[in-house]
Amino acid sequence: MPHTRLLSFEELISRFFELPEAEAELRRRYETEIAVLVVDFSSMVERSNHQGVLYALALARAAERAMAPSIEAAGGEIIKRVADTFFVVFPTPQQALEGALAGLRAALDWNRPRQGALGGADRADPIWPCLGLGFGRAVFIPGVDVFGEEVNRAFVLGEDIARHRELLCTEAFLAAIEPLPEGVGAYRGPQDREKEAGFPFVVLSDYRDP
Repeated sequence: MPHTRLLSFEELISRFFELPEAEAELRRRYETEIAVLVVDFSSMVERSNHQGVLYALALARAAERAMAPSIEAAGGEIIKRVADTFFVVFPTPQQALEGALAGLRAALDWNRPRQGALGGADRADPIWPCLGLGFGRAVFIPGVDVFGEEVNRAFVLGEDIARHRELLCTEAFLAAIEPLPEGVGAYRGPQDREKEAGFPFVVLSDYRDP
């Protein structure tokens, strides 16, 4: 597209079927290999029912702020939020794994003094992250959004399948990260939960000293 203003992602997408060069330009500028971490928080429906949705969202944001420095120190960038879920992109799967494990440790530390019961008057109930990791080709709009099959799978793992304090990853992520760092273990997800996810996944565990 010589001698014209560079079209944005949204402009290229909106003119996808009229500009013959739109698809090639989108692929050239926005397709890349990237690692994605999706973090959701458990018991949000119950927390909203007991304390209200504003309290639930505020607590999720507070937990995110506690995790963010550790995640960002590993090279992660929080790219978007959907309700209580946030998406993080990393240049490499190695950085994504370290960021996820560091973020999980930060969440455990932040929750340690929160010994109240869910729905208690003191509002000191803990809030636990559920984490999903993916790696592969994706459409990445820097600072805005990320789309792709591995992004979708990481979202399913973090949002629907992971239980509180659990870190799950796709098979593609595990293949890209092997060999795992010393002290980090992996095992195949249970068949009933894989059936729920719709694809195989791996449970990751950190046995290293904090």
